[in-house]
Amino acid sequence: EKYLIALRVVLTFIFRLACVACAVLLLALVRGATPIHVHLLFYSVALACIYMALGATSFRVWVLYLTGFILFAQLRGFADEIGTPVQFNYAISMEKVLFLGQIPSVWLQERLYSFARLGPLEFYTMVVYLSYFFVPHILAFALWKWDRPRFKTFVFAFMVTLYVGLLMSALLPTAPPWMAGQLGYIPHVYQIVPDIAGDVTPGAYENVYEIAGANPVAAMPSLHAAVPFVMAFALWKYNWLRWFGVGYAISMLFAVVYLGEHYAVDGFAGLGVAAAAWVGVKAFLARHEASEEQRAAESASMPDTVPGEPSSVPDSAPQVTRR
Repeated sequence: EKYLIALRVVLTFIFRLACVACAVLLLALVRGATPIHVHLLFYSVALACIYMALGATSFRVWVLYLTGFILFAQLRGFADEIGTPVQFNYAISMEKVLFLGQIPSVWLQERLYSFARLGPLEFYTMVVYLSYFFVPHILAFALWKWDRPRFKTFVFAFMVTLYVGLLMSALLPTAPPWMAGQLGYIPHVYQIVPDIAGDVTPGAYENVYEIAGANPVAAMPSLHAAVPFVMAFALWKYNWLRWFGVGYAISMLFAVVYLGEHYAVDGFAGLGVAAAAWVGVKAFLARHEASEEQRAAESASMPDTVPGEPSSVPDSAPQVTRR
């Protein structure tokens, strides 16, 4: 009987994982150039898969998570089309002030990179960089499975981080180092990921960015750096996992700078956005839960009365007699 129970648990887990995988695949396909009715169909089926995988518990939070992420991916591709001039100089000036006249991306690539060479450092940083597109979602599922309150905090902080970053990049579109290097604002900076990935798997880089909602001038703040820091905050309470979260966030910060995708100051701004989102969401949820508990306590302390009947008079109330 124990084996049957174990088998049932394993099969249930596999079924749920398959439903989640199906939902992710559908949400990826919906990013393509398809008619609106196909978008709605794929999105509805994806939500049904999520419901079958997770049940009614926390379903509303998952709907917020998926809807928010899809809307973010759709909007991010249009953020550079509102007409705001692309900025180059302020980020370069900040880099030079912080790093004594140096641009970290330029400094690192001049010493560590040769064009189109896939060495251990390039392999590691590319794996870290591309993991941004799926690792946060794996963490969301794990938190939902094992720590529902933490899951809720993570989802809200994740959404706040994404949309604050979206707003900032729309109001202040900033060119990344590789673009600034190509246009002569700084010494040449390679965009390492497409340089290498284009030789290994042509078109893979462009396809991933189409799914994620590409915006080449959304360098400030770096969401590639911000989201791993949100993950690090979420994992901080779990002993050794906290160090995995911190290591992953630092690795991502190094990767985006070395690969030429972001300035270091973009990453620092991402850390600031992530920290503000996490602290703000925790405070909001704590206040909301305290308010809910207070209302529940007040409702429990109110006497039960039948509508239309006067409430009972306490025994201690003074009695009025007629003469």
